[in-house]
Amino acid sequence: MRVLGIIAEYNPFHNGHLYQLQKSIDKTEADFVVAIMSGNFTQRGEAAMVSKWIRAEMAVQCGIDLVIELPFVFACNNAEYFAKGAIEILNRLGCITHLSFGSESGDLTELKHVSHFLSHESGEFKQEIKSHSDMGLSYPKARAEAVKKCLGENYSELMDSPNNILAIEYLKQLILTKSDIIPITVKRHGAHYHDHRLEGEIASASAIRKALHSNGFDINGIKSFLPEEAAEVLHNAISYSQSGNVKFNLDELYYKIVTSKILTTASCDLKEIFSVSEGLENKLSKSIRLAHSLTELKELLKSKRYTATRINRLLTHISMGLTKTDFKDILDKEEYYARILAFNQKGAVLLKSIKKEKRAALPCVTNINKESDCLQGCQLLLSYDLRAADFYNLLTDKNLYRFSDQLQKPYIK
Repeated sequence: MRVLGIIAEYNPFHNGHLYQLQKSIDKTEADFVVAIMSGNFTQRGEAAMVSKWIRAEMAVQCGIDLVIELPFVFACNNAEYFAKGAIEILNRLGCITHLSFGSESGDLTELKHVSHFLSHESGEFKQEIKSHSDMGLSYPKARAEAVKKCLGENYSELMDSPNNILAIEYLKQLILTKSDIIPITVKRHGAHYHDHRLEGEIASASAIRKALHSNGFDINGIKSFLPEEAAEVLHNAISYSQSGNVKFNLDELYYKIVTSKILTTASCDLKEIFSVSEGLENKLSKSIRLAHSLTELKELLKSKRYTATRINRLLTHISMGLTKTDFKDILDKEEYYARILAFNQKGAVLLKSIKKEKRAALPCVTNINKESDCLQGCQLLLSYDLRAADFYNLLTDKNLYRFSDQLQKPYIK
């Protein structure tokens, strides 16, 4: 039995994702496809355009057999921890034979070479990172410069592209965990990750989101860039929101929440937030009194060292109260579980096989309330997922009880 794993955000599921899925199945001849998908907050630190439940439904409608949530503390994090959380879950499912990921490079040999180097960092490499960090560069840029010094410019150029960076981190985690999962890569086809143009058949997720926001969430302008099944699910979700039940423009509310959190949190406590370092708590306290909007706050905090993405994650971590201590505890105790978001009939067969044959080295949960006993060792990790769901529901004006993660059940096709 061949089971293909894919790590994704599907924000939203578009033609590029369908291309990767089809190519991956062709390459691996997979019998089943499992997606590890970020929840309501993405790797870039932003609230997803629609909830994890809607995005999981889109994925299953388009050919994914089983969708599992990547817990918040890993999903809303840097590339290294995003990859670590996803690979740990895939490993512990006990059935994944292959992992497919997109990359701008498309050259698995080159990507593997960098990942092997990064999985065993030399003293010279660490010193190069420190030297470039001391010059004020952000960590990603400092690391790229260190790779350039140690491996050459060709390899450092691989780290200029978002999908390559994640691909390298996935491969690194496979090495560090001594995983038997076989990696393959599909070269990115169509629009670049940061390309905001809507051209051809494949547009980037960011271009699709931008177009939706700018045209008042009229799906007609972006339908051609989504598989028909995904477009229908998204259309239904937007139609529901426009009935007055969900607010998609959440920046103002988010800004007020994070402002309140910063103003009512002591500087010494801000310092304990996971993404806060190097005196950033002081800059936060000053900037919050000068900004008049979320955009202004981000601009005030952004610098050569702190990228826009890091600032996004920082503000979400503050809003969620994610501390360095809690994250370290989760890593030290190896808290992992598989929260099932959606599946089709094939996915049901696979899930039954995983549970019946006791393949998984982690709890596989479809109903938090009914299966709370098996989550006793994952309470801290779970608490942040529940908090993230409540925070997202608050931002999108959903009923906090009716849409609580404790009541939600997987979508079944």
